[in-house]
Amino acid sequence: MALSLACKTSGNACSAGSECCSGLCSEGACRLASSFCTQSGDVCARDAECCTGACTIAAGATVGSCAAPPAGATNCGGGVDGSLCNGCGQCCSRLCAPFGDSGIDVCQPASGCHVNGDLCREDRDCCGATGTGLPGDGNVTCEKDPGRDVGICRNPTGCSPQGNVCHFQDYACSISSSRNNCCGATGNSGACQLDALGVPRCNGLDACRAAGDTCASAMDCCDGRPCVPDGAGQLRCSSSEVANACITSGGGCSINGDCCTGVLCELLPGSSQGTCGAPPPGTDTPPGTPPAEPSYACAVYGQRCTATSDCCGGVPCSGGLCVYPAVIR
Repeated sequence: MALSLACKTSGNACSAGSECCSGLCSEGACRLASSFCTQSGDVCARDAECCTGACTIAAGATVGSCAAPPAGATNCGGGVDGSLCNGCGQCCSRLCAPFGDSGIDVCQPASGCHVNGDLCREDRDCCGATGTGLPGDGNVTCEKDPGRDVGICRNPTGCSPQGNVCHFQDYACSISSSRNNCCGATGNSGACQLDALGVPRCNGLDACRAAGDTCASAMDCCDGRPCVPDGAGQLRCSSSEVANACITSGGGCSINGDCCTGVLCELLPGSSQGTCGAPPPGTDTPPGTPPAEPSYACAVYGQRCTATSDCCGGVPCSGGLCVYPAVIR
């Protein structure tokens, strides 16, 4: 029996993906595997499963359904990481692309810090967190309703900080519906640039950041280094001896694209601090348990590749990454 009246939850019979909360109908039944998280309205047992970070379970029940995203005055209308999309404008990251080999388009997460309107657990998850020393330092708030663990990133005053989304035309999409107010370079100054994944982001830096330096996203880092959390949860350019190396199982990550092919970045919804190839959030795992085995034989969006055949879901291999190349005219 379906838990949702708006769509069919996982396991229920279907004839088309449009009937399913997940958007994926396979072998006559709705499936969860359309994204790295569970969609609003679909079945869940704990908050960590849901793209929105909240599973609503009725008293006495063991399962419930994923809630809608947190409300708030943002410019992306609930298009949080992992949620279904029909175009870039629906996503907080302004990037809509297939997840894995499902062929279903979801809002792809931006690397490093979380952009305006996306989920967060604390201020340091968001672009503009205090203490980074980057443009817009301190100009952000993780706004949460009372009693909630997850909220949304808000830039309450001033300019848009380093790494936040910005106004850009003619990339993988026709236009990103964001403001041109990047810190230190407002207006059409060239500070809004596409990162390697195809996300339009503010970049007010004069030079790239070296290994170990604080960063807002991988775009900030020299030599193609990922922007990943250190032991204290601060985002920094990877200190790997190999500059452009992916992060192996057990290493820190902020998105799937940071991790080597075959493993995903396991992290709680809203958090920017994850681990490559770790067991799913909420799993009780004895200390010392080895990291999980690879989840995919192909490279998911943002991971390294040498040919398009390496990439899941027909995503092209462009510049050594499974991404949609820029269309800039």
